[in-house]
Amino acid sequence: MTKGCILLFLVFGALLLPGAAAAQVTLDTIPVIGSRASSDVALRTRSVRIIDVEEIRALPARHLAELLGATLGVEVGARSPAQSDLSIRGAGFEHVLVMVDGVRMSDPQTGHFDLNLTVPLDRIERIEILRGAASAMYGGDAVGGVVNIVTRREAGWGVRLEGGSFGTATAALHGAVPLGEGVTLELSAESGRSDGHRDDTDWDQRLGTLALQAPLAGGRLVVEGGRARRAFGAGDFYAPFPSFETTRVGTARVTWSGEGPRGLRLEPVLAWRSHDDDFILVREDPSIYRNLHTSAQLQGELVVRGRLPAEVAFAAGAEVARHRLRSATLGDHDEDRSALFAELVRTFPGGLEVTAGLRHDDHERWGGFTSPSLALSLPLAPELRLRASGGRAFRGATFTERYYEDPAHLADPELRPERSSSVEAGVHLGEGRAAALALTLFDRTSRDLIDWARPADDGDARWVTRNVNEARFRGIEVEGTLRVDAATRLRAGFSALGLEADVEEGVESKYALRPLRDQFQLVLDRELPRGLRARVVGARSRLGGGSGHGVVDLRLEAPFAGGRVHLDGRNLGGADAPDLTGNPIPGRAFYLGFSRPGR
Repeated sequence: MTKGCILLFLVFGALLLPGAAAAQVTLDTIPVIGSRASSDVALRTRSVRIIDVEEIRALPARHLAELLGATLGVEVGARSPAQSDLSIRGAGFEHVLVMVDGVRMSDPQTGHFDLNLTVPLDRIERIEILRGAASAMYGGDAVGGVVNIVTRREAGWGVRLEGGSFGTATAALHGAVPLGEGVTLELSAESGRSDGHRDDTDWDQRLGTLALQAPLAGGRLVVEGGRARRAFGAGDFYAPFPSFETTRVGTARVTWSGEGPRGLRLEPVLAWRSHDDDFILVREDPSIYRNLHTSAQLQGELVVRGRLPAEVAFAAGAEVARHRLRSATLGDHDEDRSALFAELVRTFPGGLEVTAGLRHDDHERWGGFTSPSLALSLPLAPELRLRASGGRAFRGATFTERYYEDPAHLADPELRPERSSSVEAGVHLGEGRAAALALTLFDRTSRDLIDWARPADDGDARWVTRNVNEARFRGIEVEGTLRVDAATRLRAGFSALGLEADVEEGVESKYALRPLRDQFQLVLDRELPRGLRARVVGARSRLGGGSGHGVVDLRLEAPFAGGRVHLDGRNLGGADAPDLTGNPIPGRAFYLGFSRPGR
């Protein structure tokens, strides 16, 4: 047993010791990401950013990736609006877990597909972003952070229409049909297309969800399914060719939540996700080279939540899952995984809050891994709070990292799983006030980090997967908010990241060792007369070794015909910076749209 596990067991015991009456921990039906046991403690003990529905509607964004890119510490590496990679605190797209309503959606084949979801933009109620390790709660891949998309419960009908630069056009519809006796049928659909901002980046996508909600056995039953199809030019995405790619995603989920015996809350989940990928190297001649992959995952989970003596909230549960891959180039593979987990939360007299988590995962290929975590929050004054957290995380190589091979890439099936340990500390001043400031310091050390690499002086050499002995990421995040007056709000943030890696000289990293080095963001929200509103979003970013670039976006909106009309300006300064492919990011663009929310 590791020292971390022993420490966690001691903390578990301390949390259960009888003591003076403590403040009550909130136990809600929908915990915020970062804690399975409490709906609010994670907001005080961890670095959590929530983009609520009002902010979603105000941002000049048309896709999930653009919403996430407006968050400090988050890097969205876009090849085009059709496909983007997600990174948090320097942890790459394979190190961030993506969930929808608390259900794992990260793809077992490759993290390139993690944002290929079926949820239309207008169905999103909020986006919860946890920065930092979270394997103790959510298992593998949650190394740098977790993104949870929370869908909204519909009431009434809404619509969105939009069009603009690069031949872009989008139409969306969402709403609900009450069927009586508490039963509701919810529908959400979105269709869009674009000519692309450069050759071979055209895209066409259609996605939608259908959900049935009904009371059952004293609780609430939700049965939901989703489908999405994306067809897009993939020029230079992975190789210097005019490629084309088509992806199809299917999801299904059955959940029930309600009261069990002795006031316990039971939450069983059965979920399925499939992903088809058809990649054509030269779109005009598929016979030259073509990849066909189908991945699927079936997973079940049971979470039990409740309270123990001394006002201790707890959550415990189990997960089982099967991952499957059928591929013309990677072969056919089936792997099983399972996990047991528990979490305790206690608030002591004086306001000290402590959360302890422990999880053990078993994987058919990697074996067992135990992930402990510990987080605390301590108020020192009405407007001053300290917090700290630490934990372990792990990640096994994806199917692509183990089995993929083409003229430019060669995978290693014997890759070892990654192991990492993280600590962070934060200070919060003036929370809930007109002026507030938060400072976070973090440190993550990864061992056996999985990376694609090749000799830096040989551009024709293959990219090969390998384990890096050790890599250490250390950083700082500073965020501030200011309500200038009743109509003006300002939010600013700065992050910086340092990297030390035990690698030989003359080796080029493709993904894992090329983090976002520093980032500055500024958001100005101004309410104008007659219901007008303006939001300016400015950001400047710099990758390792790069010179950095700045982008300014703008949204102007006004009430119209029972809804709101908006004008978006993207990259108003015309920044000419490279994207993941080395080609320029989209230039100056404008979009005009109308939306009427369902509620």
